[in-house]
Amino acid sequence: MKVLSGDAPATVGAIAHDAGVPGAAPALDGDALPTEPAALREAVLAAPAVGRISPEGKRAIVAALADAGRYVAMVGDGVNDVPALKQARLGIAQGSGAQMSRSVADLVLVRDDFGVVPGMVAEGRQILRNIQRVAKLFVTKTVFTAIVGLAVAIPTGTFPLLPRQFTIASTVTIGIPAFLLALSPSSGPWRPERFLQSVARFAIPAGVAIGTGIIAGYLLARYGFDLNLTRSRTVATGIVVVCGLAVVIRLETGHGLRRLAIAGLCVLMALLFALALIIPFLRNFYELATPTSEAIAAWALGTTIGVGTMLGALRLLRV
Repeated sequence: MKVLSGDAPATVGAIAHDAGVPGAAPALDGDALPTEPAALREAVLAAPAVGRISPEGKRAIVAALADAGRYVAMVGDGVNDVPALKQARLGIAQGSGAQMSRSVADLVLVRDDFGVVPGMVAEGRQILRNIQRVAKLFVTKTVFTAIVGLAVAIPTGTFPLLPRQFTIASTVTIGIPAFLLALSPSSGPWRPERFLQSVARFAIPAGVAIGTGIIAGYLLARYGFDLNLTRSRTVATGIVVVCGLAVVIRLETGHGLRRLAIAGLCVLMALLFALALIIPFLRNFYELATPTSEAIAAWALGTTIGVGTMLGALRLLRV
């Protein structure tokens, strides 16, 4: 936190010190600021405040911090703050401030209450973290669906899952978990640098591994054990469910109650799929079959290949 003011440096520095703003050096004089961005950044980082600073000087400080990779927020209420508010990643204006500052700001504190800002920032970081997790989940599904389509559906003319079977599998592995993950508290990294690369590093190896497991289990059931199409599709559906829930658990890197809650959610989703297999009406609706010993063996093989290969690949890539 830095204080930028047009008042005398000694006054601004004393107020910043009394308010608890950290800084090892005395307040800087805005008229004597370095012009080179790196030197300006070092000087500002060491001081708690800058006094007698011009509107362009405020903008230069914000730009220097932003060029160093920092996410800079600027809080202001006057016309003099407009250049810095526009330059900052997040411009925050006071509701009692000038109309121009409110117009260029990203957020306006209607009641001039700065106490809402930390909670707002925390919620924004939570949203970013959850978006990253949910994106990995959805892209993983897209990858393994494409793999299965290319390897089985196109050559044989038969997709291993019917749309209604994919519906129940997606509901318990993606639909409900993604909804809860998107709204739940979270911790960990929140910055979206290299967002696409981060998602791809997880989703591509995970999707390829799961797709391989689905293919192996389905082909073993259909052609190895010579099971009918309904039973073979049931095997493929079961593999999707188990591997999908494994992805949900793998996405949770935290510990404690949240991890237990995610594990409990996955157990509940597995029970929902089990009900679809047990209850005759649901089993007939989704065109599933009661698993036989051969189907269970194919299911276990496909799940082992999918989950084992996924965990090994992600560990190898240090994802």
